[in-house]
Amino acid sequence: MMQKDNFMIKILSEQDADLLRACAELCRDCIPDSWSYESFLSEVRRENGLVIAGLHEQNQVVGFLTASYVCDTADLTNIAVNPKFRQQGIAFLLLKFLLQELEKSGARTVFLEVRRSNQPAIRLYEKSGFVSVGIRKNFYQHPDEDAILMQYGESIC
Repeated sequence: MMQKDNFMIKILSEQDADLLRACAELCRDCIPDSWSYESFLSEVRRENGLVIAGLHEQNQVVGFLTASYVCDTADLTNIAVNPKFRQQGIAFLLLKFLLQELEKSGARTVFLEVRRSNQPAIRLYEKSGFVSVGIRKNFYQHPDEDAILMQYGESIC
């Protein structure tokens, strides 16, 4: 757990059902083709799955990310911040916390995909140390769009 001002970062578990539901609601509001509550629950039940939530006063979920790792490689699969709380460094803190947790787990390389048009997210990832390593053609739907594949850590591409 990490705390800064009125903001706390927490790794969620199966016992955090209300927070997982709040993550699913935020996901539905922010991400097309989003994850359900059952998807979040499944992720925390997996041995190498992570759901990390950013909490504001009174355990209000204002951001989250999901990731999974195998051996020394991890994938950042989702990240979202409530629009009312954007531009406050929450996504950067979530990423920083994730990278610290993955390092403890032995993950040395992290991958993610981001919509080519999502310049704010690309800048955030670059600020966090990710670099572009490729393009995934027509990766996204609604609307159809290429993804930029980004990598953090040891070079394997």
